[in-house]
Amino acid sequence: MPKAPFLSLIAATLAWGALGHASAAEPQAPHFDQPQTLVQLTDLALKNNPSTRIAWAQIRNSEAGLELARAGYWPQLQLDYGIDRAKQTTVGGTATSTTTSYGPSLSLTWLLWDFGTRSGKADAAKFALTASRLDGNQTMQDLILTVEQDYYQVLGLQALQDADTQSVQDASANLDAANQRRNAGLATLGDVYQAEAALATTQLALQTAAGQLATARGTLAVAVGYDADTDLPVATLEKQVSAKMPEENVHALLQKAQDARPELLAAKAQEQAAVATLESTEGEGWPSLTLGGGASRTTSRLSGGDVTNRDWNAGLTLSFPLFTGFANQAANRQAQAQVDISQATTDQLVQAVQLEVWQAYQNMHTAVSSLDTAAAGLKSAQQAADVTNARYKNGLDSILDVLSAQATLASARVQDVQARLNWFAAQTAMGHAVGGLDAPKDSTELP
Repeated sequence: MPKAPFLSLIAATLAWGALGHASAAEPQAPHFDQPQTLVQLTDLALKNNPSTRIAWAQIRNSEAGLELARAGYWPQLQLDYGIDRAKQTTVGGTATSTTTSYGPSLSLTWLLWDFGTRSGKADAAKFALTASRLDGNQTMQDLILTVEQDYYQVLGLQALQDADTQSVQDASANLDAANQRRNAGLATLGDVYQAEAALATTQLALQTAAGQLATARGTLAVAVGYDADTDLPVATLEKQVSAKMPEENVHALLQKAQDARPELLAAKAQEQAAVATLESTEGEGWPSLTLGGGASRTTSRLSGGDVTNRDWNAGLTLSFPLFTGFANQAANRQAQAQVDISQATTDQLVQAVQLEVWQAYQNMHTAVSSLDTAAAGLKSAQQAADVTNARYKNGLDSILDVLSAQATLASARVQDVQARLNWFAAQTAMGHAVGGLDAPKDSTELP
């Protein structure tokens, strides 16, 4: 596997640039003149797929949450302007005086000190922002994995369709040979029927592969962010694949995944956010010191003239919650339970990541060993089919021998395609499992 992790690339350059400039409008499918490489399709997906816009919006939401938490450290100012009209009457109902008062007032409230309520909320918001950014990285990792899987699925089905096309051509040639031998009196009508049945079987396989390829193309187009009927031309699958296992052993890969997997790091950040929230709720049951003050100017319009009063005040208030209906205790238990949940969730995710890495490593090992086996089987099956066809034309083998060799060759072609597809899928899954998708090699991106 390549050494350079793709995670740093997408996190530092391509990823957030694509997210930040992603348009909320439905992307317009362009016309592609050239087959699209995996890098080009990935870039389109990061720009067009709605999941990237969701991730970017969630990060902005967390950033706003951090600003909201930090607002508790600032004084709160409020400006009011009031108008009041009062009328006094005697017991008999006769009006004695009417007063109109109006003027502005300014009040200030500043929480100077508490037992960690504000700091806990701010820390929880910071960890939540970190988790949101890591979740955004994981979203991109998952999207890249999806694009790669769909891309190689299209390539594999294209190769399978080519293999089935070749099988149809071979079956047609066998049918022509059977007809020629029957016309020459060297074969029976049964030979022709058997050749026709074999041709129908290969045609059915070709039709099935074509349908599966159409479905896979639609899936890839949707992953890239376009409509399912968008025509996305891609390169053909490589005939020769150079495969090797990662340089690290499986234990090193397991540790690498724990250190680099974005969703695991996000879970740890969420765990720290839960701890900070617990500290915040514990501080709510303790005293707080608040600075308060205000200033006002009131003008009263009387019969004898206007009278203006200017007032101001300032003071410190120490508040101690004596009884809140057991709300603080319940909030503390709730926050502690959330800490326990987040810790257990992290442990559970660690196990899932380790299992994913282990399975990806074993699948990769199987895919490497299968490549040579499938290639050797295809070569032998091709040679056997050539020999059998030549012997049949010379009257040394029967049509059953030809059809059997042809079926073996068709199966070997499918196995060879599947082996190469399995290798690309295993390599992609391993990169995703360890938390750093590696940049695709140029050898896997044909023009």
